[in-house]
Amino acid sequence: MEIEEEFLIRTTDRSNRLIANVMLYANLTCVIFLVARNFKLFSMSYEFTLMCWGISFVFSLLMNIFVRFNVNRTVTMYLGLIGVVTLTAIMGSNSRIGIHITYAFATLFSCLYLQKKYTIVAASMGYIGLVISIFIKSQSMYLLDLTSDTPRDYFIPVVAGYTIEYILLIITCLSITKILRKTVLDLQERNKRIRNLQFQELQTFANLVESRDNFSGQHIKRTSKYVEILCNELSKTEKYKAILTDEVINRIVEAAPLHDLGKIQIPDDILKKPGKLTPEEYETMKTHSEIGYNMINAYLPEIIDEELLMYSEMMALYHHEHFDGTGYPRGLEGNQIPLCARIMTVADVLDALLSKRHYKDSFSLEEALDIMRNETGKTFDPDIIECLMKVIPLIRNVNSQNEPLDNGEELEEMAEA
Repeated sequence: MEIEEEFLIRTTDRSNRLIANVMLYANLTCVIFLVARNFKLFSMSYEFTLMCWGISFVFSLLMNIFVRFNVNRTVTMYLGLIGVVTLTAIMGSNSRIGIHITYAFATLFSCLYLQKKYTIVAASMGYIGLVISIFIKSQSMYLLDLTSDTPRDYFIPVVAGYTIEYILLIITCLSITKILRKTVLDLQERNKRIRNLQFQELQTFANLVESRDNFSGQHIKRTSKYVEILCNELSKTEKYKAILTDEVINRIVEAAPLHDLGKIQIPDDILKKPGKLTPEEYETMKTHSEIGYNMINAYLPEIIDEELLMYSEMMALYHHEHFDGTGYPRGLEGNQIPLCARIMTVADVLDALLSKRHYKDSFSLEEALDIMRNETGKTFDPDIIECLMKVIPLIRNVNSQNEPLDNGEELEEMAEA
């Protein structure tokens, strides 16, 4: 059920964007009409051309505004349908031009949404528009002496022919919709299974860290949750909403458990040391980010997809970079540091401050937040700290399940900064 709902949302959004673009380009049709009339290719009036242009412009403008500002997707979907049917019917009612394939546009476009109900509605509205336009056209052709037939003699056989064609069109489109919908849902189900397998592989690697040091294992689980909370809050901001889509957030959260993978190769006498690290030991500890990056690059390309691999590498390598450029291993600063790593840095240090060590008690959440505020613009990205302050209840909830950790790396890093 979850896959089908996600499928409907994505399909509708993508189709709305496509229809909005099609209607935008439909304005060119009216330009072609004007050029053709200027060269006397046909005698359609300027008034009629401008009316078609006006209708096309209004609907294309509304569609693009609705899509741009994420107006209700169902409303946007039916607005596009009404626009296509209206423009087609008006063009078809003019006795100076003949349209045929255009009558099928509404039904054909409805296949993009892969919804049987919508295809039936679109076909019905398209057929009603067709009948109305042919009726108007039969009257005008008779009045202008463009045919010797009476309106009735023209209208009935033409509508009868189009009706047969429309029935075949509807049957075909419904079959296409059904087949495509099943195919896409099957592919999404398969992709979900692959993603689950990838996630299990990542968890296996992350559990290697936990097998060395259970404290680090608990740290991995909590920081992953903090990353998810921060990503969701950042995605609400104007600056990051286009970057942090649901898909990207899922990828970042999936990659987060591997940020400390390099600790696997840190000697036990340093990784599990109950006291403060010496400068030499701290330099050894700092190598875990490069080690983690190299391990991910060496062992995971055949297991996970390129996008997940990219986030995993960046978060492992850069999660100790500082916003002011004083971090390691590259000394990057500001936006040079990948966004996912800047988020990981905040989550990483936050958990270190909130966790009990052998040589210190844990800080309270309020004390930890004060420390992190003071590091804003130095260790941390100000945008992320601003979002952190908005999700304190969620952080408190995760922290209430906090278990003691035993690794002073993050605090020592901040102390040296």
